[in-house]
Amino acid sequence: MRRQRRTVLVVVVLLVLVTGVGAGQTAAGDPPDLEQLVRAAMSRDEALQQRRLEVRSRELAVAGKAALMGFGLALNFGGPEINREFFSLADGVDIRYGVNSSLVASLPHPFGSISTTASITRPVEAVEPNSAPPEEDPWELPPYLSLGLATRVEQPLGSLLGLDATPGDDLEAAHAVVRAERAVRQQVRVIARDVLQRMAAILQRRIDERRSLHTIAELEDEVVRRRDLLQENERSHRFQTLLFNLERERRGLETTQLILQQDLDAFEQRTGARWFGSLADAPLTLPAAEQVDGAPAVVDAAVELRVGEHRIREDGNSRWPEVTLNAGYDWRENKVSLGFGFSFSLPLIDGGLQQIQTEQRNNAVRAAELAGTAARREFADALVDAERRIRDLEYHAWEHGERVRLAQLKVVETKAALEAGVIVPSDLVQAELDLEILVLEEEIMRAERWLLKLDLDALTDADPLGFAGAR
Repeated sequence: MRRQRRTVLVVVVLLVLVTGVGAGQTAAGDPPDLEQLVRAAMSRDEALQQRRLEVRSRELAVAGKAALMGFGLALNFGGPEINREFFSLADGVDIRYGVNSSLVASLPHPFGSISTTASITRPVEAVEPNSAPPEEDPWELPPYLSLGLATRVEQPLGSLLGLDATPGDDLEAAHAVVRAERAVRQQVRVIARDVLQRMAAILQRRIDERRSLHTIAELEDEVVRRRDLLQENERSHRFQTLLFNLERERRGLETTQLILQQDLDAFEQRTGARWFGSLADAPLTLPAAEQVDGAPAVVDAAVELRVGEHRIREDGNSRWPEVTLNAGYDWRENKVSLGFGFSFSLPLIDGGLQQIQTEQRNNAVRAAELAGTAARREFADALVDAERRIRDLEYHAWEHGERVRLAQLKVVETKAALEAGVIVPSDLVQAELDLEILVLEEEIMRAERWLLKLDLDALTDADPLGFAGAR
């Protein structure tokens, strides 16, 4: 009778442990699913916020470079300037001062600029006292101030011919944005992986806790049985060993529960949730071989190759002379001016620097070609490994599903046998415990399935977990 009461007590304890967490969650609402947990962890992750700021910084750098190459209009003011020059008392004092302003329009690349400058200055020649008034000049304002207005157009020929273009810099700046966005998605994968691993660890601690509770219940029942039947002397080695095993299991349970509590605290700090709902089956799709061009390493190698080729071409263009055409019109003097200028630099002695730089650029191109070949081979190897992992996981999932089905049948048969009086209640407790542990292990396998999906997404840098707007 005592044994049956203890068995019933064990059943009650296990049922409370199984349903206790679920009841606590339903009181406050349904437990969060994986997407909700990961998004909550994303909002708490400082590294992800830094990655997002880096994306914005890179985008602003590209936008700033584009703004410099577009149309611009600037208004500049200068002066007033006062300059006193003392030559001799006979010459008197010549005071020169003036104010000027200019309106500069920078035309979109590859065109140059147009500038218009207006100035108000005192004539350079000083006006002596009691002298005859100067000739009338419509551009002179009293008291003998001079108004100047000039327009100038400047156009470098190199920009029109594309000799000073820097497509390598533009490509690197654009790819820097791509890298920053990729870092955001990678950080989301890190967060999701951390959440899944914490979930699996908590489930495993639950399994250890269930097993320890069941083992302790069996050992306590064995101690009572031995004492009741007087089969063993309490001072015998066999009975003391049984007590030792019971105490060891109890201490092990305390350790397991302490670690479980720590895991739950860390999980709550990470996601804001104390527990979680059942995981859905992750859709596993093997990337096609044609998607190799979207692999991050392949993309990086292709960009480096194009940048290297641009650098070689830019190096050749830099050896051409720089020619600039300019035209101006002075509205005061009614004069038109035309001109051109050029500059050319040819190193005579540079210690072999030019040859070294040329070899460096050629080596960079060759290294990018080799990196692209290696990245494509690694992608193919990763596909083979991913296919094997998917096949193994599917087989284990099928095998585990069959074990769950058989465990469910065993519980049904055990209940029928218990009602018929063929078995004892402890057999039903064992069958239900085995089924519960299999269900928890099934959740762990689902977490492993999601971890595999993260690895598959990383092959082609896909949106992590299918989240829209992971940035």
